[in-house]
Amino acid sequence: MKLTKDQYLGQIEEHLQVKQVEFTASQVQQPKALKPGVAFCLAQLDSGYLSQYEWKVRLRKGDPVSVRLEENLINVPVKDADRLDGKLLDNETEYGVNLYMVIEGDQVNQSGLRIDLLADEAALASGDEATLVKQLQEWLATQLAQTVENRSAE
Repeated sequence: MKLTKDQYLGQIEEHLQVKQVEFTASQVQQPKALKPGVAFCLAQLDSGYLSQYEWKVRLRKGDPVSVRLEENLINVPVKDADRLDGKLLDNETEYGVNLYMVIEGDQVNQSGLRIDLLADEAALASGDEATLVKQLQEWLATQLAQTVENRSAE
């Protein structure tokens, strides 16, 4: 899917499909917990919609963290989409929609937010769900381990 900046912002305001679930840290790292999120995002893109799938993850110490899959044109969280001004993206150009992995919470890192590319437009078009789940699982294990380590150092 390709969108201009203004088309993207319009979709976010009017047609963003959102789903939220809750898991513990050990549960969420299992493929059976991640697969529905990847499938949801791919299905929404196939239907012409943008989506956000969120796992609220309970850790042993501290508040839950938010782990999300989000579609965007660049690596900016959907909640900050208003930052996509003319300095970041041209108004007339069509950009490929990418799928990003986002983790947000206390002690994730110094900023409390990390966002990394899971799949670009071409990889999303292939629809290789198993590969995306595996990549998400590996990334999530690393991020949760770092968060737990950061919290235990307090």
